[in-house]
Amino acid sequence: MERRQMLHIPGPTNIPERILRSLSQPLINHRGPEFEALLSTCAAGLKKVFRTENDILIFPSSGSGALESAIVNLFSPGDTILAVCLGVFSDRMAEIGEKHGLNVIRLTKEWGQAARVEEIEAILAQDQEGKIKAVCLPQNETTSAIGIDVEGISRMMQQMGHGAILVVDAISSLACVPLETDAWGVDVVISASQKGLMLPPGIGLVSVSERAWQRVEQSTMPRWYWDYKAVKDKMTTFQFPYTPATTLLFGLREALEMLNEEGMEKVWERHQLIGQGVRNAVEAMGLTLFSDKEHASDTVTAILMPERVKYKELAELLRTKYDIVIGGGLQKLQGQIFRIGHMGAIHFMDMYAVLGAVEMALVELGYEVELGTAAASLARTFIKK
Repeated sequence: MERRQMLHIPGPTNIPERILRSLSQPLINHRGPEFEALLSTCAAGLKKVFRTENDILIFPSSGSGALESAIVNLFSPGDTILAVCLGVFSDRMAEIGEKHGLNVIRLTKEWGQAARVEEIEAILAQDQEGKIKAVCLPQNETTSAIGIDVEGISRMMQQMGHGAILVVDAISSLACVPLETDAWGVDVVISASQKGLMLPPGIGLVSVSERAWQRVEQSTMPRWYWDYKAVKDKMTTFQFPYTPATTLLFGLREALEMLNEEGMEKVWERHQLIGQGVRNAVEAMGLTLFSDKEHASDTVTAILMPERVKYKELAELLRTKYDIVIGGGLQKLQGQIFRIGHMGAIHFMDMYAVLGAVEMALVELGYEVELGTAAASLARTFIKK
């Protein structure tokens, strides 16, 4: 019989049937009135998710493309930025900056540890000449399943009066965990379609504050495809400078409607409770969390591989017998951890299936745990709420 595979890597995520149906619509003229209405609806809906009145720019791109767009629009060769590096994806911003001739100061933490407000404050305090143009950091690093206190960092920067802008990679956190762009004073927020927004990959998103637009005016980096001013100009008339990902915009409209129906606070609460439930169940099974629990991600959980269990065997058994797809460790963590994604279209009962399958697979591979432990732990977490 046909079986449904459950995708629980740290993104892309499972796509709800409602959104899948919306993606099957015939294409429309991307210079016509139907498209203008579509883009208008998406732009307004995105502002509610980003919690901002700032401009939101849409690119047919990956999240990594949106990261590069920030570098080439906000800075000039020779500028200095502070990049908080917690894993593969947060280090990417630093690498892109260096490729474009920026002087990158890295605040590098051991994978699994979070950067703290006072660490960033100390670096900015030493910058007496105001050379640091921006602080670039992730709200959530999926490599190590760790989060950062974006609100605390933004408040600190405002109190210091440092002129650096705050650039936040929210690719794996938008529409999952609290992010108050305007209330917190975040200048640039970067995200993408394939995680909390429950869509296929292919849309990059950037919100740009008034302070950030001043940096755009000063930037001398060459750009064409990524030109913020060109995209903003076209989006004022609900057009694009080039062919957009029309089908994905159909899905985005549906996804934004679903998020609006649930309410963003409820979306955040759901992810927080599921994240806590997964961590509780993992520890109840005698497994060890890889990340600092104080700053653990609510969109992905990283777990140390138990002794005598190999990641490839676990992942293959879960995929072939239980139809559960999990993620492994990247680079230096390859074979040392496994990661369970729980973002986007994820609900409480889904985690019974995922954690129950992990438990059964581990038992089959020789790990000793009483069957039903994960389910009991999840029930205690969810019932308490």
